[in-house]
Amino acid sequence: MKKRITLIFLTAIIFMSSLVIPVSAENGGTEGSLPWMNTKLSAEERTELLLDAMTMEQKIQQIAISRFNENDTGDTVVINKGGTSKYQNGEFAPQGTLPGCEWQDTGRQIRGIEELGIPTIRMTNGGTGVKGGSCGNDPVATGLPSTPAMAATFDRELNYEVGRILGEETRAFAHHVLLGPGMNLIRHPYGGRNYEYFSEDPYLTGILATEQVKGIQDQGVQAQLKHLAGNEQETERWTMGVQVPSKAMNELYMLPFEMTVKDADPASVMCSFPDVNGTYACDSSELLQDALRDNWGFDGYVMSDRRAIHDTVAAIKAGTNVELDWAPQYYTQEKIQEALDSGQVTEDDIDNLLRPRYIKMIEYGHMDEPYDKFLPEIVDPMVNGASARKIAEEGSVLLKNDNGFLPLDGEPKSIALIGIEWFAGEAKMSPRSVRDNNENVVTPYMVTPQEGLENVIEELGYDTEVTYNDGRDPEAAAKLAAESDVVLLMVGDNPHETVDRDTLGFPAIDLDKDKEREDWVEQEPLIDAVLKANAENTVMVLKTSGMVLMPWLDEVPAVLQAWYPGMEDGNAVANLLYGKVNPSGKLPMTFGATEREAAYATEVQFPGTRQDTGKPGGPGPYGDGSDQLIAQYTEGLEMGYRWYEANNKKPIFPFGYGLSYTTFEYDDLKVKKVRGKGKGNNGSLSGIEVSFTVTNTGDVAGKEAAQVYLTLPDEAGQPTKRLVNFEKVDLEPGESERVTVQINQADSNHPFSYFIPEEPDNLANWADGEWETVDGKYRVHVGGSSADTPLEKDVPLNFKLSKDKGNGNNSNKGNKGK
Repeated sequence: MKKRITLIFLTAIIFMSSLVIPVSAENGGTEGSLPWMNTKLSAEERTELLLDAMTMEQKIQQIAISRFNENDTGDTVVINKGGTSKYQNGEFAPQGTLPGCEWQDTGRQIRGIEELGIPTIRMTNGGTGVKGGSCGNDPVATGLPSTPAMAATFDRELNYEVGRILGEETRAFAHHVLLGPGMNLIRHPYGGRNYEYFSEDPYLTGILATEQVKGIQDQGVQAQLKHLAGNEQETERWTMGVQVPSKAMNELYMLPFEMTVKDADPASVMCSFPDVNGTYACDSSELLQDALRDNWGFDGYVMSDRRAIHDTVAAIKAGTNVELDWAPQYYTQEKIQEALDSGQVTEDDIDNLLRPRYIKMIEYGHMDEPYDKFLPEIVDPMVNGASARKIAEEGSVLLKNDNGFLPLDGEPKSIALIGIEWFAGEAKMSPRSVRDNNENVVTPYMVTPQEGLENVIEELGYDTEVTYNDGRDPEAAAKLAAESDVVLLMVGDNPHETVDRDTLGFPAIDLDKDKEREDWVEQEPLIDAVLKANAENTVMVLKTSGMVLMPWLDEVPAVLQAWYPGMEDGNAVANLLYGKVNPSGKLPMTFGATEREAAYATEVQFPGTRQDTGKPGGPGPYGDGSDQLIAQYTEGLEMGYRWYEANNKKPIFPFGYGLSYTTFEYDDLKVKKVRGKGKGNNGSLSGIEVSFTVTNTGDVAGKEAAQVYLTLPDEAGQPTKRLVNFEKVDLEPGESERVTVQINQADSNHPFSYFIPEEPDNLANWADGEWETVDGKYRVHVGGSSADTPLEKDVPLNFKLSKDKGNGNNSNKGNKGK
């Protein structure tokens, strides 16, 4: 099966690659009299010729987003707002640069300069489906599961396929840049955008984000990593600040970005809202120069989040290449000309902003191939839908299954499907707006939970009736539950941008689709009523962004975490419940026991406390005059499973946990030292090879995501073990497979190393320091979760490499390219 899927992926990639060869490149010639359009020249040579030909006015126009109407028909759009939004005003006549591209007020275009051969660059949001780009008529796109579900697959190939779908559908939408993936860590369960992020673990995040970026960019579309950095909450996101110790900053929150920059070569990065250790991210040379470019070798361009620049000169000097907003606020002709006149910035500084973006445009063929029409014909919605279903299936996590209650069979004659419409009446999609009653990707089709159940029941030839109750009347729902053989209670949460979750329970949901009136439906009374009626036969199906509190856990026989399954929701969940697909997902974050523990134990940690920093605080883009809200990451490295391990605390469900309808056994761990150049044992130590056997000891075929963790010697001062590799194996009953993985010292995640800050108490210089590899006893752990590693072996390692060799983890300097 895996070979067939890979062949489909490869065929799609080959087909798509044919779409991004510039016409002029095929002819090897030039376009008109513009020397920088000579495709025989390198991207760097072409860029320098172009920069030399541009006026300062043109250069300034090219470093900010422009809103304009690309349609070729219709009336002029007039925007007339007041207050702090008045800069959004304007009149936008149709200009015909992309026929059929309806007016989009948000604005994600960099307007081209036709006489110079510079095309308009369009950007669209990504992550869980293409929506929210430069055109108001969003494309029909695949509704993928939420990002934690993608991470829960622990599958590299499936995450590459996510990227392939996103890249293909972005290209079909005539857009050049996909704003994603989101790579901030899930530091705490309250995060309003956790559904856009992978995991609490930097290695898992970095590995899977790397695969998605490769998938996106193989389609000729530029990926944009976001949000660099410290964007782990939404509360007062425009004005708040974070204080992150240097070790945690480098070893946790920056690490997935570093991995993806080094391993996937992303075209661009989005700098974030927060004030990071004293400097706003998009104004921070420490972040965008010292870390991103000097330490990691990033050669792409940086775009600000919307309204995330706070100082024109600082942002230019830091290297924020593009300002994203409705209209430029800091990269205006007036402000930049004033900075030029005063000598605070030079023309070279402006060229430095343009240079990497033009090089990437040329490398991707975007300077030469017009994106002047939509290409829906290149997308096969059924192929992409099948992939969406597979991702949802492999990412769902079976949390509890007492006495083999699941999978269901033909014995039950009645199933009560209960839950409010968002979770049980329609396919649950990832939210794509800032409202309680969220918008979603426009999909070619959706499969509801009832449709999915009835599809499977019919396919298996069972005689089972499914009755749906929308949960608005808990008493009626309880009556149905009491009368039914099996109850499927589907409940969830409703996070979205700009706010964090205010409960780890199940909130009331506003079901008003027209956004004109409120239609709130409570979930907690529904849960209480249904479980009181028939808890012993109730399967809880969770459709949440992450951890929830489950006071009823002991009452029910089975719990399935389905996340937001996307447009194939009904089929994916039904296939799992009936055992057509064996659950194999693993939790990408820890499920804790209380509302306050780990990295969210105190208000100081989340959402923060107010400090008089001299900077504006409060909600909204410009604050309300309050002191600035500062979240202090006082837990340091003890975040996620590291906190539970270090403090010997048992969570409800640990990181990496997930049940199956079969059982697996691990044995025969061997750890072999790997050496580089040199004969025999004379070569320098470069890492270790870890091998072990996984056996399916049950009665059905299943997949197991085997995880490899590493504990560094005590001298490294690490709180606990860290994830350093994983491999998902597919086994028939009784089948064994020998798994072998390598962990290399030069890997981008620094598996054997720890960060030593140059000035530990000076947060402003958090990027200054070095990665140190200590000699001593390392411990390898192998198993099915962070808390279940039955195989352990100590291995003495002495890398004996000098501090100035290599660019991996061997004491290499982390500050300013030393």
